[in-house]
Amino acid sequence: MQWIVRFELPNGGPGPATVASDDLAAEFDAVVVLLLRDHYCQVSRERASAYSDAFGQFAAEDVAVVGALSDTEERAGYWRKRYDLDYPVLADSSEGPSAAEADAGAATAMTDGTPRFDAFSDIELGVDTLPGIGVLDTRSKYPRLVHSEGGETLQECPTPEEALDAALEAIA
Repeated sequence: MQWIVRFELPNGGPGPATVASDDLAAEFDAVVVLLLRDHYCQVSRERASAYSDAFGQFAAEDVAVVGALSDTEERAGYWRKRYDLDYPVLADSSEGPSAAEADAGAATAMTDGTPRFDAFSDIELGVDTLPGIGVLDTRSKYPRLVHSEGGETLQECPTPEEALDAALEAIA
């Protein structure tokens, strides 16, 4: 099943103050959403920089890249400046259930307590751990989630090359 994923989120990275799925769909055939864990996650920092280094390869294939943090716009801006990222870094957070609610059966996004995503919650559900990716096919009226991937461990997050291959395969 393919989920519709629409968003308009504050951007801490380069580009407009907010980034909307409709705007990306008008320009690109697909969007790779890189779900980042947090500032303390070395793998997230390394992946964020690697995706920035490969930004031109994505653009050449009409595939957009956006990073997403389950955090504030200020933290997203910090990521952009600290790691000199070439793509938008979107702030997408949801408080999620309390620990007591989680014990009562309401699942948190990640078992280690990593904050939940809101607009990207459907992508988050498709990955075992963060960082991870989601591929949105933006060629139809609404962006559809056609691929999500995250490894069983932090180190298994797809490389930029693997993400670009997954996006091109999904829209082929």
